[in-house]
Amino acid sequence: MPYFNNQDGYNLYYSDINGDRTDVEGTIILLHGFASSVSFFKSQIKVLKERYRIIAFDALGHGKSDHPKEVNLSGNIRYEIIRDLEDLLNYLGVTEQYGIIGHSLVGGMIAQLYTMKHSDEVKFLILLNSGYIMIDNVIRNIFYNLLPYFIRMNFLEVVQNSLEDVLDKIIPYIMTALSNHKNKHSLPEEELLINIETQIFGMINEINKYDPSSISCKTLIIGGRLDNFAPYVMSEELHEKIKNSELEIIDMAGHFAPAQREEIVNELICNFIKNIS
Repeated sequence: MPYFNNQDGYNLYYSDINGDRTDVEGTIILLHGFASSVSFFKSQIKVLKERYRIIAFDALGHGKSDHPKEVNLSGNIRYEIIRDLEDLLNYLGVTEQYGIIGHSLVGGMIAQLYTMKHSDEVKFLILLNSGYIMIDNVIRNIFYNLLPYFIRMNFLEVVQNSLEDVLDKIIPYIMTALSNHKNKHSLPEEELLINIETQIFGMINEINKYDPSSISCKTLIIGGRLDNFAPYVMSEELHEKIKNSELEIIDMAGHFAPAQREEIVNELICNFIKNIS
C-alpha cells in the first residue's frame, strides 16, 4: 500500500490512480469527510478513473492512515489536512491544474478553504452534502452533529440566542462520545469542560467570519433533500455565496448521497466536468 510521511511523522495512506498514464483528461482530488475514508468514494472512482487521474488520501486518524494514540481535542484538523494535501501533491509532483471533490462538512469545508488558498491551481470545485459551518476539530464536529435537525437548519439564529441552554443539554453527550479519549488526557474534568465550551463558542464566532464568495472557479453543489447532517438549505446558502456555482438538490437522498444515489450523483459530476473541459 502507498504511504507518505507527513510533517508530524505519521504515515498517511494515499491512492494515486492513473498517475503513470499520459492520456488522462485531467486530475481530480477527492477529500472525504469526518470519520470517513477514501473508500467512501468507491462508486465515484469507478466512473472517474476511466478518464482522469484520481488522487485521494485518508486523513490522519482515518481509514488506513496512522491513528494517533492521543487525540488532540482542540487541534485544527482543517489546516492539518490542508497542509498534508499540499505536501502530498508536492510528493507526487503534481504541477497541472486539478479539480477538487469534497464531501460533508469537513471534506467540503477543506475543499473550499483549499480552493481559496490555491485559486490558480484549482480548475473546478464539487461540493457534496457540504455547508458553511466551520467544523475543524473533534469537539465541534460532535457538537454540531448532536444538534437536532431543526436547529442545524437555523444554526446561527437558534444557537446564538440560546447557546448556554443548548450546551447544558449537549455537553453530557459530548463527554460520553469522548469517553474513549478522556483517559488518555491528563486534563481534569473541569478543564475539559472549559475546553469544550471554548471550542463551541469559537465555532460560532468563526461561522460569522466565514465567507466563500471569493471562490471564482466553476463550482457544482449537490445536496440531499433528506440530509440531516448538512441540511440542503446549507447547499442553497453556498449556492448564493459562490456566484459561479450550479446547485442540484437530490430528492430521496440523505447525507451519504454519493453512495445512496450513486448513479444520479455520478451523472451530475461527469456532466459538470465534461462541460468544463
